[in-house]
Amino acid sequence: MTRSRACSVIRAPLIVAAMALLLAGCGAQDSQSPPLDPGVVTLVPGQSAPIAGATTLRVQGGSAGSENVLVLADTATVSVSAKSAYAVAASDVGAAGAVSAPSSSLIPDATATAAPVLDISFGMRRNDASRTRLGGGFGAARAMFAARTAAPHGRFNSVAQAIPTVGDLLSVNVGSAACDTLVTRSARVVAVSARAIVLSDTLNPSGGFSTADYQRFAVRFDTLVYPLDVANFGAPADIDQNQRIILLFTAAVNELTPRNSTSYVGGFFFDRDLFPVNTTPDFTGCKGSNVGELFYLLAPDPTGQVNGNIRRTGFVDSVTTSVLAHEFQHLINASRRLYINKAASEFEVTWLNEGLSHIAEELLFYHEAGLTPGGNIDATLIRGSPVIRGAYNADMSSNTARYRLYLAAPSENSPIRSDDSLETRGATWDFLRYLADRKSGGSGSDVATWQGLVNSSTNGLANLRAVFGSDIAGFLRDWSVSHYADDLGSAVVREQTQPSWNFHSIFPALAGASNTYPLQVRSLAGSSASGTLIGGGAAYYRFSIPANATATINVTAPGPIQAVVVRVR
Repeated sequence: MTRSRACSVIRAPLIVAAMALLLAGCGAQDSQSPPLDPGVVTLVPGQSAPIAGATTLRVQGGSAGSENVLVLADTATVSVSAKSAYAVAASDVGAAGAVSAPSSSLIPDATATAAPVLDISFGMRRNDASRTRLGGGFGAARAMFAARTAAPHGRFNSVAQAIPTVGDLLSVNVGSAACDTLVTRSARVVAVSARAIVLSDTLNPSGGFSTADYQRFAVRFDTLVYPLDVANFGAPADIDQNQRIILLFTAAVNELTPRNSTSYVGGFFFDRDLFPVNTTPDFTGCKGSNVGELFYLLAPDPTGQVNGNIRRTGFVDSVTTSVLAHEFQHLINASRRLYINKAASEFEVTWLNEGLSHIAEELLFYHEAGLTPGGNIDATLIRGSPVIRGAYNADMSSNTARYRLYLAAPSENSPIRSDDSLETRGATWDFLRYLADRKSGGSGSDVATWQGLVNSSTNGLANLRAVFGSDIAGFLRDWSVSHYADDLGSAVVREQTQPSWNFHSIFPALAGASNTYPLQVRSLAGSSASGTLIGGGAAYYRFSIPANATATINVTAPGPIQAVVVRVR
């Protein structure tokens, strides 16, 4: 759909005379509605009005009545997990209509199958566990890198300091402990390209990838993953000085998934491999480090030799590219903070780091689908092209599924929460997409935005403020409104839309889903409501106003909670 900025009546009811003039000039009042009482707001479908603080808003239903939604957004950015209570009292409101209409199931939902799902959190959990051990090593790591640059032919215990030859055997630590326990495997070099060194663990199960398959992965990394992530996030440092990233396909990753698990580990990047093995006065060397840029990846296991879990070559092939795009953002982020942007003194916080890696998955979708951000992608577009549908299922369906989990419980979840839940991941990804679209005007020109977030000396909310502006509270409010108001019509102001995606179209069309838009919405027909929100969370209440009636909505809540009324129809 084409979006346009409508003349809006989103202003406090205290400015009564000015509001009356504004409404007249905008044509916002229904043509057959009676004259407005002082302090009464009339909305057309898609328009909204705020309730400033713990105060009252009077809204007229018009000659035919109206359907509306009250959005309560907790914009607190300190102690995000703390809950704030609110109370709503309303008069002259009626029962709400249907929240959303069902639709036919036309898009395969990759998350609705019986197959195990990717444990996307595994790498971050492993890295979080090692942060205390490695956190004091920034200075030692930079000193190592400086020494290596000064003496490029010295030995620094890298897995592949020199560019190896296909057939060479390299020794790699695949142990789970960050630094102090080594599990050494021998890995054969199976492909070398301009940007990749592909290794196959000699203990991998039989019947896996062929030499041609490994060469294809090297080419795919060279021509797709590497240029895509580097263009958007920046290039990593090259601490092993081979100008390449190591892709290690190893049964050690398969071993991380227990027998009959409902999830599986598909691969990860380990921070420890960017740190030196040598001990210095201010850092105990990380003996487990492979001292190089390296990914640990799932190996094919067609007969289930490892823990009885069958991993056919086609399955591993289908999931690995997206895993690489996701994990490469983590590698770039950590590498640049350590060695390129030397003002940084710590890694990025979990929620923002993971959100950026989910953006990398989305960028992979755009590339493979031949699309760009800002296109308001809907179900018709996805199901109308096998290429787009395939790219969506491979690269975007997981983002959609995580966002759906957030929408199902928005009052209890937040895009800025300090955890690694799927709900937080879904919210953070969508919030970043919303902020980038808002900054670019939906033009799709987001490269500077992503690079700004990765090339930062701050992290978390300070990083967001540096890139997007200081009004995080306003962004959270408008983003919360956008979950409901997006694609309601041309009267919705751009700040309350999501220009890249039309999820009101996509969610009802997912096979295996509930055939409804999943946002949790309650009824305000009982004239009162109460609840709690966490910082960044939101609550939604649907209500109607009878014809020619004026509803009064009063919200009592602490300052961080902002309320907005949106007319639906």
